[in-house]
Amino acid sequence: MTFDGSHDVPSARHLDARALRFALIFPGLLAIGLVIGGLLVGGDLPDGVELPWGGGAVSLPVFLSVGVGTILVLGAGIGGWGARTTLPGTGRRVLLGTAMALQLASCTLFAAALLGQSSQGPLPAVRVDGYVMLMGSGLAAAMGVVLALTFKPDEQWTRADDAALAGILDSAHDPAAAHDQLAYFLHPRGSVTMMILLLAVLPGSLLALISPWILLGLLAAALLLVAMLCATVHVDRQGLTVKILGFIPALVAPCEEIAAAVSLDIVAKDYGGWGLRKHSGNATFLSYSGAAVVLRMNDGAKVAVSAPNLDTADELSEILNRRAGKPPTQR
Repeated sequence: MTFDGSHDVPSARHLDARALRFALIFPGLLAIGLVIGGLLVGGDLPDGVELPWGGGAVSLPVFLSVGVGTILVLGAGIGGWGARTTLPGTGRRVLLGTAMALQLASCTLFAAALLGQSSQGPLPAVRVDGYVMLMGSGLAAAMGVVLALTFKPDEQWTRADDAALAGILDSAHDPAAAHDQLAYFLHPRGSVTMMILLLAVLPGSLLALISPWILLGLLAAALLLVAMLCATVHVDRQGLTVKILGFIPALVAPCEEIAAAVSLDIVAKDYGGWGLRKHSGNATFLSYSGAAVVLRMNDGAKVAVSAPNLDTADELSEILNRRAGKPPTQR
C-alpha cells in the first residue's frame, strides 16, 4: 500500500490478486473439462452437435468453441470485476458468486447437450438432457451462494483503520485510554415492573367480564412497556450507544460531539420520565430514578442515560470526558 499526504490512505492496488487468479483459473479448468468430455463422446456424434438453443447441427470443434467462450465470458468476465478492490465488499461477493453460478450452469448446459444428443439404448436422443441440466443447475446455484457467503474480500485500509490507529496512538500517551470501553444492561426496578403490571391487571380483571381479550391485551401492553424500558448501553472510543432490548438503536452520542459528561443522582420526571424521550434536540433513556450520566453536547443539547449505580456512572463519565478531550467533571 502507498500513502499520500492527505492521510486518507487510498490503496494503490485496484485488484485482489487472489480473487483474480480464482476468477481466471476456475473457468479455464471448466473449459478444459468440457473439451475433454466433448472429445470422449464426440465419436457418437458423427453428424455434428446441435447447440443447446437450437439452430441446426454444427461440428464438434465449433460446439466446443462456443461452450468454452461462454464459460470464459461468464466466469472470467463477471468474476474479474469481483476482483476489483474499488468495489464494495458485498458487491464483490455477489459478483464472484454470480460468476461461479453462471459458469457452472453454462458448463452444465453444454454437457447436457452432449449427453442428450449422444444418448444410447432405448432412450431417444434429445437436444438437452433435462436430468443432467436440473442436477447441474442446482449444484451451480448452491456453489454460487456458498462462494458469495464464504469469500473474504482483500482487506483495504479505510477510515475505520485511521480511527483505530489514532486510538492506538492515544493509548500510547494515556494508558487509561486503552480501557475506554464499558457495557451494561438497564432494566426497570422490581417496584416499577410490579406497578406497571398492576395497572394492567386491576382494570383488566374488571373488563374481562366483558371480554377476556381485554385483559390479555392489557397484559401484553404492560409487558411491552416493561420491555421498552430494558436496554443495553455500550461506550467505546466512538461514543455512547443505547439499544432497546439490545438490538433496537435508540440513542447515539458520538464522542466528538460531546462537550462534557457528569454523573448525577437524578429524578426521572425532571428529565421527561421513564423510557426513551426526545424533545427539542435533547434525548434521554431512563429506566428509573437514580444514578445516571448527563451529557452536554456541543450544540447545547442534553443527553441523559441511566446507570446501574453511581460508580458505573462515574466510570462512564470519565471515559466520555477523556474521549472528548475534556477534564473529568465531578458530580
